[in-house]
Amino acid sequence: MGPMRKVICTALFACLGTASVLANPASSETVLWKEISGWSIRMDPSMGNACYVSSVYEDGTVLRLGFNFLNSNRSLYFSLGNAKWKSLEAGKEYPVRIQFDNNTPWDATASGLEIDAVHHLHINTHDANFAEEFSRKLSIRAYYSGRQIVALRLKGSSKAIDEMLKCQDLVSKYMNTKNQPPKNADPFAPAPSVKAADDPFDL
Repeated sequence: MGPMRKVICTALFACLGTASVLANPASSETVLWKEISGWSIRMDPSMGNACYVSSVYEDGTVLRLGFNFLNSNRSLYFSLGNAKWKSLEAGKEYPVRIQFDNNTPWDATASGLEIDAVHHLHINTHDANFAEEFSRKLSIRAYYSGRQIVALRLKGSSKAIDEMLKCQDLVSKYMNTKNQPPKNADPFAPAPSVKAADDPFDL
């Protein structure tokens, strides 16, 4: 494993490790972090205040990769969607194959999911190497029933993943601070059980 791969994988696992301190989602609307090199980096409250990257291609394909902090079985997820895939059924399972460049393919079971009125193939994984390949490779292809369904370029994906990690780090730190018990704003105030004998107004 090269130095860059170690850095990415370590950072991904570190973000997964902070999921337990994140608050429950309060809104279904995503929050923009940054637009960079054709990618949007956003925070998704519906995934447990988790950050993700997404890109929309000329053929209408929507690609999305991010963290899923909804439960204790926290993970990464990857999804591909297209408005033309009207036959995809929500909740139904689909065996798919994902391949980065000419690397060994990833075989996975995807679930049908609707995101913003677009039908997606949604895959959960606990393997940070998937995101590491996503960030380093030039292209991705997806297959269903032995047929290629998408072939996409991954230009700028490395910068996008870096920004996703920065986004998650900031969100996690914010949620940690938010979830801490409030501190007394007056450090000189006596403890509740302590009475000042010479202060008649200290009831």
